[in-house]
Amino acid sequence: MSTSKSREQNQRGQCGLPRAELTILSMGWGRQTWTMAAMMALGELPRVDVIVHADTSYEHQATYEFRRQWEPWLTAHGLPVVSVQGKRVDVVREDWGTGAVMIPAFAVNAHTGSQGQVRRQCTSDWKIAPIRAWVWAELKLRDIKRRPGVVEMQMGISYDEWQRMRTSDVQYITNAYPLVERRLGISDCLAWLTAHELPTPPKSACVFCPYNGLRRWRDLKRIGGPDWEQAVQVDTNIRDRRPQHGPLYLHPHRRPLTEAVSIPEDEGATQMGFEALCDGGFCGV
Repeated sequence: MSTSKSREQNQRGQCGLPRAELTILSMGWGRQTWTMAAMMALGELPRVDVIVHADTSYEHQATYEFRRQWEPWLTAHGLPVVSVQGKRVDVVREDWGTGAVMIPAFAVNAHTGSQGQVRRQCTSDWKIAPIRAWVWAELKLRDIKRRPGVVEMQMGISYDEWQRMRTSDVQYITNAYPLVERRLGISDCLAWLTAHELPTPPKSACVFCPYNGLRRWRDLKRIGGPDWEQAVQVDTNIRDRRPQHGPLYLHPHRRPLTEAVSIPEDEGATQMGFEALCDGGFCGV
């Protein structure tokens, strides 16, 4: 165990907190978690035992390319990286009988015209569940018993997003937020990467995430290619999956994606409105 990590563990014991026997960085390959991982690699943050990436299989191609380039760099700096996936990563769960949609799609009630959103289930099934399954297996492999606080799960939430912090809903995991503890915002992360001549990764999110801001939808359409094509396909596939309730959409304007997203290249105008509906991230892991 490194000196810095030993010091942090001792501080936990002095504060009456349980000593974690397994420390993990929940890695999304976005800007904050990449900064944390790089800080660990260069000795500016205490190292975790393992970096765990929950791969939804729906990330942007640029994110996967960034991971391919920089995961070996982390490994070379003594930080093992593990990728895990959920058992079922279908956007529509046909086996549930009603064709349940896993993502928080925007809805219009066919009877009343009222608007709402489908309950989000993707984060739990695609990220939280596979990480916890890996943790259980790893604890067993290391012959560590599950008990309160035995696992510390570090999250890449920055100081400007402190409201996204959550207490773990299971006793054996303690959530930790090193960037918040050090009062580092996203701008500090970007500045640190620049100062250390490290690249800034693209924002991490599923290509069809309904929480995309309007600017991000426009960028996705402008770039085109497989990411945009996949988003359009998902938008089409979810439309009539809940016929008893009404149509579903990826776009907050509740119109088909191909109609709702306009860019100068195809319409000579840009949309105005909810410029930053998400851009900070809503996935919580």
